[in-house]
Amino acid sequence: MTFLKNFIETGSEIREHISTLENKEQRIGYTGMGADGTLTSRLDKLAEDKIIERINDIDLPFNIISEEIGFVDRGYDSNIIMDPLDGTYNAENQIPLYSMSLAVMKDDFTSLQEAFVMNLATGNYFWATKGNGAYRNGYRIEKAERRSHASVVYNLEETEVPEFLKNDITRKRILGCASMELALLANGALDNVAYLGREKKLRNVDIAAGVLLVEEMGGFVFDGNLKKMNMGKDVRERKNMIALSSFYKGEIEELENR
Repeated sequence: MTFLKNFIETGSEIREHISTLENKEQRIGYTGMGADGTLTSRLDKLAEDKIIERINDIDLPFNIISEEIGFVDRGYDSNIIMDPLDGTYNAENQIPLYSMSLAVMKDDFTSLQEAFVMNLATGNYFWATKGNGAYRNGYRIEKAERRSHASVVYNLEETEVPEFLKNDITRKRILGCASMELALLANGALDNVAYLGREKKLRNVDIAAGVLLVEEMGGFVFDGNLKKMNMGKDVRERKNMIALSSFYKGEIEELENR
């Protein structure tokens, strides 16, 4: 609960700070190059600084993996892997879907233990611990009774879509925030999320928390080769992704039995 309490508070602080930046000029701009090889925006830096300040102030027992500063060895066995601000374009343009995304793991996704994603535009948050299900705003998420028939699809190429998905991708959405897309899938608002093609690949910091949320709700997260998604500590690594709700269990079992 220490993890959850501290990051609800930190997310609320970041959310409040961003909400005071009413002028676009205050929101947009870059401060340098991040460890992942992409430009660090002013808002990314603001969010990262606040999270790291909280980790250091109370000495949470984790090393840090972040898209901006990379790996920070604080002498612990476990790591907080985080995207301080996922959906930067949305945040800069006051589109109300951008998040703070954090997860706890050791060396890779096989050791994911805890996940937290907060929509910084609304304050709604999602939380999961390994083996204990997923929660939204403190309440356990119940498995959806019916499919939403809604998909998030990026760079879709017909040849890359698994056969069982081709007829399912009907209501396409592009939301611009991978961690929230996975949280919404876990919450039953989406059936699948697909990032396919050479141009749209994801980093570990984008999806670590979302992977645990989806899996705790009985869903599945694969790479572009339909292998169970696994990524390590390198923020420069990128992979395609196909995430599916638990409604695809039959199709997945059929694939595994081929």
